[in-house]
Amino acid sequence: MISIVLAVPQSVMAQFGYDDVDREATIYTIYNVEVDETARNVTTARTRALTNGQRIAFDRLLRRIILTSDKEKLDRFSDQEIQGYVSGFEINDERRSGVRYLASLVVHFNRDMVNELLSNQQIAYAETLGREVSVLPVFSESGTLRLWEKDNLWREAWQNYDVINNLVPIETPVPSLKNRLYISALQAKNNEQKSIQTYIEENTLNELIVAVATLRKFNATNEIGLDIDLMRNSPVTDDDEKGGGEIARLSVKLPKFNENGEDNMTALYDAGVDAVTAWVDDLWKMQVLVNYGISSKIAVHGVFDNMDDWLILQKQLGRVNLVQNVDLKNINIDEVSLEIEYSGEPEQLVISLAQQGVSLSQNDDNQIWEIGLTNVARSGNDD
Repeated sequence: MISIVLAVPQSVMAQFGYDDVDREATIYTIYNVEVDETARNVTTARTRALTNGQRIAFDRLLRRIILTSDKEKLDRFSDQEIQGYVSGFEINDERRSGVRYLASLVVHFNRDMVNELLSNQQIAYAETLGREVSVLPVFSESGTLRLWEKDNLWREAWQNYDVINNLVPIETPVPSLKNRLYISALQAKNNEQKSIQTYIEENTLNELIVAVATLRKFNATNEIGLDIDLMRNSPVTDDDEKGGGEIARLSVKLPKFNENGEDNMTALYDAGVDAVTAWVDDLWKMQVLVNYGISSKIAVHGVFDNMDDWLILQKQLGRVNLVQNVDLKNINIDEVSLEIEYSGEPEQLVISLAQQGVSLSQNDDNQIWEIGLTNVARSGNDD
């Protein structure tokens, strides 16, 4: 167990090795950006593909770290401006012909420059990854419900959707025999807590979102749509006997056919998944959004069993973007006193540290902050 007090100058960051620590670097790296361009020659096609790929990645980055409602506050960026925020990119699966260029990009953005952009626009942003959420996709069409069936294209869309760039990791369950026995489509749709809690417990889930998508057809406008009812469920604890949480409804609509005259159903399902994952991300962002122009300090005294715990603590602190500086005040064989400077509110710091396996709480007299390592931190640092 470690007790601690927080604050922090930049010089100590180097002392702790923070310059070399991955401070949730994946937040500013966008993966799997697929590009496909055709032009008069492959050189022009490649240039266009790389330019468009960086724009796509920048849009995905903003979608990840700011609220959906804040996106409209930003002006449209030129290609040159976007490239100014890029610190580098990698090209994978490159293919080309005389006039066509295809590739998959990984784009890295400059954290400081993106932070400055958003701070200047007074837009708060999130840099803390959320805990994994599981989604149970129930599909409703003409009074028929589908969940585990092979022809549930709504579940298939979730399984195929690339959520690697989302702030909250998403897991979609497989149609195993055990899962079929735990819960049915009707039980999920009706929010039957006994079956839902059994499913959560047996699969050891942090949170379960039942997403019931109802297909709608608008013949007058030649459009198709999904009405998506969302029900959040958390594991039942001794303090909370309900487990059922927020309920929301989202809707998406697309033309029945795309510009090539092809059926748009797959695109509709993908749009539905995108809308739901954006909603999930925004719920998490509301807890961890930070204005980085303001910082605070708290003091922490730590007691640890061995030096390994102290080394792990240093490493985990360095991974939390809210932690701006750490000032080492005193250390001996089993105690440490620190001052940590951090952005945001104390509650946000507690949440962000918890994501890295570090518990932070005040003792009974609310004067000393106590910090400890959970199994999440220790298991993640096992060699």
